[in-house]
Amino acid sequence: MAKPNFQKQRRKLLKGLAAVPLGAGVSMLGGNEALAMGCDSGKSLVCLFMAGGADSFNMFVPGSARGYSEYLDSRGEIAIPESGLLNVSDASQGAFGFNAALPVFRDLFDQDRLAVVSNVGTLIRPTSQSDYLAERTLPESLFAHNTQQKLWQTGAGIVTGASSFGWGGAITTHAETCNGPSAITPAFSIAGSSAWLDSANSRYISLNADFAVERMFGLDNISDWIPPNRLSRVGNTIENLIAQGEASGNAAMLRTISEGIDRAIVATSSLNTALLRNTLPQMTYRGTNKLAKQLHLVARLIASREELGMSRQVFFVLMGGFDTHSDQGEREPILMRDLNEAVSVYQDTLDDIGASASVTSFTASDFGRTLTSNGNGTDHGWGGHNFVFGDAVDGGRVIGEMPSYARTNNPDDAGEDDGSFAGRIIPQISVNQYGATLSRWMGVDEAALTNALPDLANFAERDLGFMRT
Repeated sequence: MAKPNFQKQRRKLLKGLAAVPLGAGVSMLGGNEALAMGCDSGKSLVCLFMAGGADSFNMFVPGSARGYSEYLDSRGEIAIPESGLLNVSDASQGAFGFNAALPVFRDLFDQDRLAVVSNVGTLIRPTSQSDYLAERTLPESLFAHNTQQKLWQTGAGIVTGASSFGWGGAITTHAETCNGPSAITPAFSIAGSSAWLDSANSRYISLNADFAVERMFGLDNISDWIPPNRLSRVGNTIENLIAQGEASGNAAMLRTISEGIDRAIVATSSLNTALLRNTLPQMTYRGTNKLAKQLHLVARLIASREELGMSRQVFFVLMGGFDTHSDQGEREPILMRDLNEAVSVYQDTLDDIGASASVTSFTASDFGRTLTSNGNGTDHGWGGHNFVFGDAVDGGRVIGEMPSYARTNNPDDAGEDDGSFAGRIIPQISVNQYGATLSRWMGVDEAALTNALPDLANFAERDLGFMRT
């Protein structure tokens, strides 16, 4: 009987090992290798991904007489009234307003700890309206959720081969070098699998905020560290992995299984101990706020940074529900309330534990939404605003120019083939530029940036300057 193909079996084994939980709600994904230097001090970077395409044009609004008038005209019934805005000012660009449901964003902006990065999106190179209409060098599958999420998280305009890895993965590879011989990878997703953290060289840990991290002691008492509702599936996974390894007759494959399980035992032991010591009970929020629950776990891991032997950490959290094609008037206030509560209690907790200067958090989303209403909501757009906050952020200002909101002769509108107003705003800042600025703050060198953000070379401004150190 012929033995199964080794490479094919090995891929199955690695995929299976990624699904084995490290305790009640943990799994490890990826490989391991190191990269650059630049590890001067402890730093953590947190990606807050707003899945579905966040309507950031209603989160941050132009406040000048002309800008707000054009905003009202283009947005119609979904526009935020002046009474629903919290006024702020940029020294060089004038008046703006945050949605009144986001007072913590306004407060952080006024404290110079939050910057608004205007009109960011997926781009291969600087793109004009004529480029879009002529379909010149455009990112693939514009306005499609899955592809645009992938492009945002990889920084690529077209995902193929090496460009299918995330720029967060490149930061992780650097972080592993900074952390030295730590038994635990410094990258954590609190929202399942993450293209942003994918890497050919590094692994990340997937944690579930709904489950405590229990110690994994071994396979003889598997029921002690896996919840009953997951025991059958996970037990079968482990048994199948071992059976495949034995069937292959390959020592390297069996060693891969053994090393994966050993890593799980070490990781769960370290995480269990550290998290029990850093419960951070001062971070209180409504139990239904899923984002706050994720950020609570992030804050606990940040509080455990030194105990875990980490100089650098990378985190991915996700908030869903932003695909507001309908009932936007009812859904948007709820989304903003939950976002504000989560960021507020999270940032207060970082302040309380003295971590504000070493933690930078930023938002991202599939795409912005259309300026125009479909009658009950908005449709898929392109560019949108994003927010970066933390004490290391050079805040209190808007990075980049605000797009035009005009319904006629709008140079920023992607436009329809017949020349009519589409309300889809062409980004003026690339995800590559946004990601490169954050990656440099984490210490990633230029060579690694070039590999991680393949289209960065097409942009003259490669650092947006919103980070202080």
